[in-house]
Amino acid sequence: MSKNNWITKINYKDIIIIYILWFSTILFTKYFNFTTFMQISDLGGFFDILFFFAARLIFISLIFLYFVFLYDLSFNQLGIKFKPLLRSLLKILIYMVLILLLTIFLINIPLNSIEYNINYNPLYEINSVQSFVYSIIPLMLVFPIFYIITLSEQFMLNIFVYEVFNFKLPKLLSKILAAIFFSFLIYQLDPGIIIIYFFYAMISIILYEKAEKSILVPTFLGAAFYSIYTFYIYGWTFIY
Repeated sequence: MSKNNWITKINYKDIIIIYILWFSTILFTKYFNFTTFMQISDLGGFFDILFFFAARLIFISLIFLYFVFLYDLSFNQLGIKFKPLLRSLLKILIYMVLILLLTIFLINIPLNSIEYNINYNPLYEINSVQSFVYSIIPLMLVFPIFYIITLSEQFMLNIFVYEVFNFKLPKLLSKILAAIFFSFLIYQLDPGIIIIYFFYAMISIILYEKAEKSILVPTFLGAAFYSIYTFYIYGWTFIY
């Protein structure tokens, strides 16, 4: 029996349903701006993220219910595997710390001392040890929110895009096509952001393969990536 035999069960109806649900979350979050609606500039970005989180949580819930009850697929088949995550947790934490330190010392601190472009809009400008310490607790508090957002994207990227490509195409070509298509899925049209997401998607797919096809491992690292880039480079608008 093929390890991807569940793919043969889905049809064009399922594809249409999944993409309608996915782009409904895009439309919901792209065109509902809490900052403008409530005229609260300081907290608006955070509440936009909460709406983004709510939309993605609903998406995940509906998708898992759809496949589990309609097609009798297990969570394991849908990439929800905890053992690979537990085995990789220490390595992931080390990678998270490295990404954090590199972002702080190579991007955040240097850009604080020069005239930067409009894309640099961090929530925290790190200019002392104290400012760094103050930023850690909020970072940890919003991490679960970013985890759910990333989980929805990893499901689309690895399960519904990469695995479907990989079912018919060579593995390397599938990875490249899935990484390119991912930028379209998240509706990021800025060339610089598209490049970032392309490499992010490639790394996610590689981690997914190495983690016995568990989407939880790339989700954990992806949530760290989102959290760090949001807090120390781009601000709340980075992911929506």
